[in-house]
Amino acid sequence: MSNTLIKWFRLRLILSILITSSLLGLQGCSGQSFPGSQLLESIGSIGNKSAKPAPLKKLKPVSNTINARQVWQVKTGAVSRSSQIHPFISGQAVIVAGGVQVSAWNKNTGKLLWKTKIGELISAGVNGGSTANGQQIYLGTANGNAVALDALTGKTLWVERLDSEILSVSRSQEQRVAFRTIDGKLHGLNSATGELVWQQSQRTPALTLHGASVPVIVGGRGNSFVICGFDNGKIAAYALQSGAPVWEATLAEPRGQSELDRMVDIDGKLKVLGKALFASALNGVISGIDLEKGQMAWAKRFSSSTGVDADRSGLYSSDSKGNIWKFRPQSGEPVWKMDDLLRREPTTPILFDAGLLIVGDKQGNLHWINAINGQFVARLKGDPAGYSVAPVVEGNAAYVFGKSGMLTKLSR
Repeated sequence: MSNTLIKWFRLRLILSILITSSLLGLQGCSGQSFPGSQLLESIGSIGNKSAKPAPLKKLKPVSNTINARQVWQVKTGAVSRSSQIHPFISGQAVIVAGGVQVSAWNKNTGKLLWKTKIGELISAGVNGGSTANGQQIYLGTANGNAVALDALTGKTLWVERLDSEILSVSRSQEQRVAFRTIDGKLHGLNSATGELVWQQSQRTPALTLHGASVPVIVGGRGNSFVICGFDNGKIAAYALQSGAPVWEATLAEPRGQSELDRMVDIDGKLKVLGKALFASALNGVISGIDLEKGQMAWAKRFSSSTGVDADRSGLYSSDSKGNIWKFRPQSGEPVWKMDDLLRREPTTPILFDAGLLIVGDKQGNLHWINAINGQFVARLKGDPAGYSVAPVVEGNAAYVFGKSGMLTKLSR
């Protein structure tokens, strides 16, 4: 055997050992006993680190722009560089969490209303709802504690220990709230007391993104169910009160040679519109699903970890490369594709008022896009650390929470 061939085989052997060691290290760093779990905070960070984001294009003439403005901006001190923690609006407050603290800010003035230290790393939330005890908010920790706080004061109401790190939490309804943990389990808790009522689980693949879609609750009058996406490419619906399975749909199945190609996480925003559910999966499809039966009305090959937003005129998503898309909700046919944010890891495009979309990117830019033609109409600079979660919209205002803990209110 030639020296060249020997060197080649040695190099292959070394690379194989390094890759295997890296994967085992990634699995072990979570502190969990099950196979796999988190990898990195987003699919974009897995790719070529040297690939530069697409340069930002100048806005078109004034006739095509809008007067977007920053209303206020505060440094909350709640750093959230790797967690998918969303702002939550409760009455006159916008509530955020990160690190070990939760804080509430007056949504009109940006002034601090209250601040609560949890004492451990917060990994999920913020969501909320009404109970017999009043307005509550819910969050989860990396140690596996589900926590409920009083939305008006920040006082801790209850803490329930779950099996492992919590990745997302639903709003509450009919005295139930659902927590999704990193081991593929969905836990239904009594929202007033924190008591565990039911538990369901899905298989967790060997390698996944670190994140989970926020469970959504639909229905009412005792006939509600909770829908959640999982890391095995499935979406499942369970009866809210009992946890009994209602339906299950597969958006992606592992394909390809590498572990990265075989990742099929459903980590992004799920959107309910009328009797339809819209969702997307990494290395899978974007789909319109019958909400009651769980049957796909249509599905198109698509890869996205950010999820979707929709109204009756359009379905919007950002793909794994950074393209922004508009689809027809009735059929999934593309309307337009905008490639100006390639490699910028844009958040989910969120519908704003008057036919506009708002998107954040990893460099801290906030972009307004015309939902009709896919063109930029405004841009502001927000948190320099960038954005990994989508803005939250209420009326003609949007609240955006950056990785360094900067909270910004936007309007036009």
